[in-house]
Parts: sequence; structure tokens; C-alpha cells
Amino acid sequence: MKSIVAYEPLTFRAVLIGLIGTTFLAVATPISDFLINGTWLAACHLPIGVVCVFVLLRYGVSPLLGRVARPLALPEWVVIYSMMLVSAGLTSLGFAAYVVPVLASIPYYATVENDWLALFGQHLPTWIAPFDDNASLRFFEGGDSAVPWGVWWKPLALWTAFSLSLLWAMTCLNGLLRRQWIDRERLSFPLVQLPLELLEPKREAGSSRVVLAMGFALPFAVHGLNGLHVYFPSLPQIPLFFDLGANLNEKPWDVMRPLWLIVHFSAIGFVFLLPVDLSLSLWVFYFVFHGQSMMIELLGLPLGQSTGYSTRGFAAYQMAGGILTLALALLWRARRSFRDLLESARRGVPEEDEPLSPRAMFGGLTLSVAALTGSLMMAGIPLWLSFSVIALFLLTMVAMTRMVAESGLLFIQTPFRPTDLLTPFLGMGGISPRALTALAYPEMVFMFDVRSSPMPSVMDAFKLLDASRLRRRSLVPPVVAASVVAMIVASATVLVIGYRNGAASVSGWFGVGAPGLPFRRLTAWLVDPRSPDPYSVMWIGVGSAMVGLLGVLRARFLWFPFHPIGYAMGPSWPLIQLWFSTFVGWAFKASALRFGGLGTFRWWRPFFLGMVLGEFLSGGMWVVIDFIFGKQGHRIFLF
Repeated sequence: MKSIVAYEPLTFRAVLIGLIGTTFLAVATPISDFLINGTWLAACHLPIGVVCVFVLLRYGVSPLLGRVARPLALPEWVVIYSMMLVSAGLTSLGFAAYVVPVLASIPYYATVENDWLALFGQHLPTWIAPFDDNASLRFFEGGDSAVPWGVWWKPLALWTAFSLSLLWAMTCLNGLLRRQWIDRERLSFPLVQLPLELLEPKREAGSSRVVLAMGFALPFAVHGLNGLHVYFPSLPQIPLFFDLGANLNEKPWDVMRPLWLIVHFSAIGFVFLLPVDLSLSLWVFYFVFHGQSMMIELLGLPLGQSTGYSTRGFAAYQMAGGILTLALALLWRARRSFRDLLESARRGVPEEDEPLSPRAMFGGLTLSVAALTGSLMMAGIPLWLSFSVIALFLLTMVAMTRMVAESGLLFIQTPFRPTDLLTPFLGMGGISPRALTALAYPEMVFMFDVRSSPMPSVMDAFKLLDASRLRRRSLVPPVVAASVVAMIVASATVLVIGYRNGAASVSGWFGVGAPGLPFRRLTAWLVDPRSPDPYSVMWIGVGSAMVGLLGVLRARFLWFPFHPIGYAMGPSWPLIQLWFSTFVGWAFKASALRFGGLGTFRWWRPFFLGMVLGEFLSGGMWVVIDFIFGKQGHRIFLF
């Protein structure tokens, strides 16, 4: 018999505060991305901007509000944080930072030299983007305070609807996986530990606050000194970046480049929370792939390329095979939960303890996938290809969401898009130029860089609900509302920045590199069509087999020290940046457990959470200072 839970209601003021915070971030994030070119506020799965605004609300605004009204309760804070968390990525790489420049790019960047219009101009759907030469010119070159809203509202409305359909599919998938991952497997969700600490500080030991303050002070002092050095070069700085590969110029050692040693205090802090086998696997397999690169080079085999990514082709395809295998294994492991929910949907049982009813989850996922597939078909992509692209992307995001929930990486990235997985099997003969042209848009906006994709954040929000007595069903509507507001306000902000300042002038990546990337890739494919590639297919199989083998070994032998997630992450962009910080976090955690046991780990836990908080608040503080003084290019994170 289920116990009766006294749920607390969703309050209007919590939703209002959440929408205000979301709106602020939807303006501040594009300003930081485009104008300041500083620390990215929303380019990871624990967005720096969200943490900074939440701390300001929690410790600045809330005490003032408590003097004139009832203090905000824990469920209200959960709603506020979740609204900002899920919507934050949509203000940056998850939607707004890419959709506007990419839609405007063809009229501006198509030239006689690159021959884009002759190659694929006839395949461009006229409704998919604002193909207005004057509007595009003014966006990239600036000097005009008047935004031509009439040109932009229709394509942006269509892409916002597409993004909402994708968000709803991800939300339904997370709802179906929630019971398995949160209730049954009890994953650690490292990125949820910081907001939980801010909401419900641990009070077991009187020294925990002091320990947290010590951890906070370390990165705050380092970044404070380094930030002052930016303004006053005569002051010293503490280097946090070292290029270990700078002198690796001879073969086969040159294939290890880039080999960077970067100190990210926040990454060290989160890795300290992980199981040691997982953190060990992340940095060990990074070097395993370097060893593979050297061996392939010595054998004279091709390393391959992954267009737009730093990961070599052979490794990218291994990651692809591993990630898809991991996703399928996760879905298979959750079959009992799916069966229970399907039975509840068949009987019409509402399942009040779920974020959505079982019927809504199954029906919503089906309708969302149908809507996404239909949208791609309207653009000229055949049914089989449209469905395959959506299915492959959602499968990839299932694995990525699991990696965030279990491994606590600040950000994740896949070095492939769905078409990268199809062409080795089909070649270009299986995909028409018209379909490739239409797919260039959604693959760039939503599937190229998933570090701001909302799916992991939705699952983190579901986990955070366990800390409150808020009815799970109450969270989804305000989160969706915040996502809509975020996309509209952030897209409008990007347009205003572009038409006033010139997107090509203020941002080398968002204004120049990113808008042309999908069409440079498309041009290469159309000029030199690929044939089926058994070599790449082989590497997909290798990655799949290795992840499967590691999973079996972990299940059969409790002492086995390596985790399949480490292999699936491979030499991806996150580990190129974070391998050293991951190593340091692992070393501290392993030492604490070996020489002091669980008690030592618990004592040091606030220190490492303090490191996360100190680095994040440093990043937010310097963004504000740089904005006030007009300083550009000052970043405390590479990301």
C-alpha cells in the first residue's frame, strides 16, 4: 500500500521568479556569447549563468523578500532552478546562438568562389530560412538599429516549434527512463549535488561551512588574480593552461596533438564525487585512444577526419558505435520500467508520482517523433531518412544523458551527426543532394554541438524533485513555458546584437565560423561524393564491441576497474580539455578513500563543492566586469 504524500502546491510567485530569471539569462547569455566573447554562460550541463543567478536569488533577493512575505519554500526553489536550468542551453548553443546566424548565412556567405548557390541553391526550401540578401547583409555587418522582424518571425516560429517538439520528445523519454535511473539504479547525479547543497546545506559537522569556504577561496583567488592581470598586465598571473603537445612535431608523436594540460577547478570538484572506477576510466581511455592513433600511424592506415570536430575519424566512429551500443543497452535494461508504464497506460492508471502520465509519455514521444519526421519530410527528406535521423539523434541523447547523470562531466559532445553514421553504410548514393541540403540546418542547430542540449538538464530537474514535496506533474508546464520564453527572448537578443553591431564583426565563431560550417561540409560532400566506407564501418563495430565487452566484464567481475562510459567518451572535446582535471579529481578521491576511508571523503566533500562554486561565481563576476569595462575575449573556461 502506497503511503500518502502531502504534496506542496505550485505557486505563482515561483513561476514568476523563474520566468524573470530565465528572461535575464536569455538576454545576458547572447551578450556574453557575441559581444563579450568571454566565459560561456550556458555551454555546459551545469550552466554558469544559472548557478550565478540562483546564488543571487537564494542569498541576495530571498532574504529581502522574506521581510515582506513568506520565505520561499524548498519546492519553490526547485521550480525556479529547474526552469532556468532546462531553458538556459536554449539561449546559447542549444538554439539561439546557432539558429539565427545559420538561417542568415546563405545570402551573405554564398560567393562566386565557393559556388554554393550553383551547387545546392536549387535544393534550398524557400520557407526554411529568410533568403533576403539585404536582411542577411545587415545582420552580419551591422550598423542598423532596426531589426526587420517581418522577415524573421515566420522562420523563427517554425524552428521554435521544431525545437519544442524535440524538447517534448526528450522530456517524454526522460519520463520513461526516470523510474529506472532514479528510483531503481539510484544514479549519483553529480551535477545536482551543488544546487542541493545550496538548498539544503549539510549540518552534520560544524566545520563543513569552513571547509566549503576554503574550497571556494582557492579558485576565486586564482581567477581574481588572473582577471586583474588581464586589466593590469604588470600584475602576475597563475597559468592554468599548458600545451604539452607544442613540441610533439615528429611522427608518430605528433598524432597526440592537441595535448593540453588545463586546470579546471570545477571539473576537479565534480570528479571528486564520482566512483573511482568511472573517473579512472575517463582519463585512462583518453590515452588509450592516443595509443591507438600512434599505432594506426605506424601501420600507415588512415586516421580519418570528423568535420568540425577535434576528434580523429577512426576514434569518432568508435565513439559512435560505443554510444549507440550504450544507448541500446540502457533501453534494454529499462524494459521492466517500460513494461510497467505501458501496462499503466493501457489500463489508464494516472501514476501520480511520475512527471507525466504514462499515456502522455508514450503518446507524447510518438507524436513528437511524428511531428519532427513530418517536418523533415516537408523539407524534401524521404520518410526513411527523416525517421532515421531523428531516431539516431534521440538514441545518442539517451546515452549522453546517462553520461551526465552518472559521470558528472560538465559538458558532453559527440564528434558526429546522424548523417555521419549513415554515409559509411550507404555512401552518397543513398542520400540525395536535396536531402543533404535540408538536413544541413537541423544537424547544425540541434545535433552538431550537444553540450547545451536540454535532455540531460530535464533529467537533472527530475532528480532534484526528489528533494522536495512538489508534485512531479507540476514541474513540466513551467519548465516548458520557460523554454519558450528563453528561445523567443534570446533569438530576439541575437537579432538586435547582429543588426546593431554586426555578427561577423563581434564573434569569430558565431558570426563567421559556425554559420558557414554546415554548408562547407555540404559542399565537400557534393563535390566529392562519398562511397560506402567499410573502414569506418569497421571502427563503428570496434567501438560497439569494446563497450559491450566492458559492460559484460563489469557485470561478471566486481573487481574490474574500467567503465564503458570512459571508452564511449573517448578523445572527445570534453576530455581534450578535462582529462587532466579528471585525473586530479580521481587522484584526490582515490587517495582519500585509500588513506582515510569514507569519513575522509565526507570531510573533504564540501571543499570540492566549494571549488565548483568558487570557479562558477568567478566566471559570472568577470563577465559582469568585462561587460561594464568593454573587455573582450577574457575567459576563465576554454570549453
